[in-house]
Amino acid sequence: MNATSDASTPSGPWRAAALLFLVVTIFSLPQAALMPLLDRDEPRFAEASREMLQSGNFTVPSFNHAPRYAKPPLIYWCQAACFTVLGENALAARLPSVAATAGTAALLLVWGTELGSVCIGTIAGLAYAFCLQTVQQGRVATADGLLIFFMTLTAYAGWKLLVLSRRYYDRNSPSAYHYRQWNGWGAVLALGFAGGFLAKGPEALLPILPLLVTARHSNPLTLWMDTKSFSLLLTEKGHSKQGTTPCFCAIFLLGLFIASFWAIPAYIESHGDYWRIGLSEGIGQRAVTGLQGHGATTFGWYLADLPYYLLFFWLSALPWSPLLVTHRKRLFTGWKPDAAEVYLMLNAGLIFIVFTLMATKLPHYTLPAFPFLTLLLARRWTAAGLHPALPTQLAGGLGLALALLTAVLVPIALANGLTPSPVGSLVQEAQGAITPGTHFALVDFEEPNAIWEMRRATEAYADSIPAEGVISYLNEAGPRAVVLSTARWEQLTGQSDPAWKTFRASGWNTAKGVDSAKGSLALIDLTLVVKE
Repeated sequence: MNATSDASTPSGPWRAAALLFLVVTIFSLPQAALMPLLDRDEPRFAEASREMLQSGNFTVPSFNHAPRYAKPPLIYWCQAACFTVLGENALAARLPSVAATAGTAALLLVWGTELGSVCIGTIAGLAYAFCLQTVQQGRVATADGLLIFFMTLTAYAGWKLLVLSRRYYDRNSPSAYHYRQWNGWGAVLALGFAGGFLAKGPEALLPILPLLVTARHSNPLTLWMDTKSFSLLLTEKGHSKQGTTPCFCAIFLLGLFIASFWAIPAYIESHGDYWRIGLSEGIGQRAVTGLQGHGATTFGWYLADLPYYLLFFWLSALPWSPLLVTHRKRLFTGWKPDAAEVYLMLNAGLIFIVFTLMATKLPHYTLPAFPFLTLLLARRWTAAGLHPALPTQLAGGLGLALALLTAVLVPIALANGLTPSPVGSLVQEAQGAITPGTHFALVDFEEPNAIWEMRRATEAYADSIPAEGVISYLNEAGPRAVVLSTARWEQLTGQSDPAWKTFRASGWNTAKGVDSAKGSLALIDLTLVVKE
């Protein structure tokens, strides 16, 4: 371990990491740029970021002019910055996640190189970036990509401190350079969990526990940190007058200090609601009940759901998960995990355990464990003497194939009316009819995507009205617009004004997904009525 973790990291891995970052980014662009914002989460995040820019309030985000406490603000800050440069579009909204996913892959390449070779790092980076769950979740306009990057960075910085701690006791007289390394990686560790906290919340602290366990115990699995090393993480003074080592308490306080620059103003401005509501829904409710239908609602179903992530892993980790079965004998026969592998297993295992015990379950909740799992796969693959081309070809081939298919099929689907954003099509058709001063209302399609798309043309916020109030709403003073199902509008056309303009579009309601009654995709037909 010490031999493969030299303090002077060669420049080669960083050049390879930069190349991998570029490859992952390029392969992700078709998915990020061509598809309209999907489901409910993407337009919620994007709209909140736009409103942050418009209001100038970068402390407490809002959605449709109502406070949004669901997530901390880092993703909104990043999306707002991208909107400033690239405009308010799907690519700009997804770019922070694309960059974070590519950054995680690059970080895995560097870490894997220090754990053995550039080959290990390359396998790990590609296996993470192009497994099915990352392709689905790591390029969308949500906070998960940022969270995973910072959690991986936290674990990596902790590992660097553990290795440096070991070296400290192997040297009679540590150099000033050694102390600078200590201080530098201590700051990176603090930045890692502070950034993760600002991205999604307290789950960013999970990599801290494996660090402390690894540093504290020496056990049959050859964890290399002993009691002396643990004390080094918890004491302020080093054993040399050349400098001081950052105690863990100081590192933790530094991370809290970084996060407090937002947390304290947010608490004051929201009168504590950000924490009460955000933490209650984000952690409390998700832990004890299946929030929004995602998970168990009874104790019996909770017990039945416990194997969910272990079973779903085999699908999430495609295309490389079958390799664990087909090559299991060479991968695991006689395997005695070394210190680094135990550290990786602790990080991955803790994530699976925590989210398995929570009642709310979604496939991507365990995605933060995948960087550690891909490093384990890469180390075992090379240690077993298996050909490194297979996992890299599987991952890289899937990434290239998805990029090409998306670049070809998405424009065809959009051209044939299978858009997941029919309101976006309506707004495009109504260019010029809707002005920044147009007030608008939603009737029976009140999805976040409708608000995101309509507010690309108007500065007003969405009103919610019943079908019987459509005509009176449009008759009010000033420019007005209403989005409703075409079937509803056909019932009201006899009361409409001939001067009103109507636009019609159909598509797929991705927020609903499937129409169970019809056994098909949830297709919708919408009408936009505009009074200029």
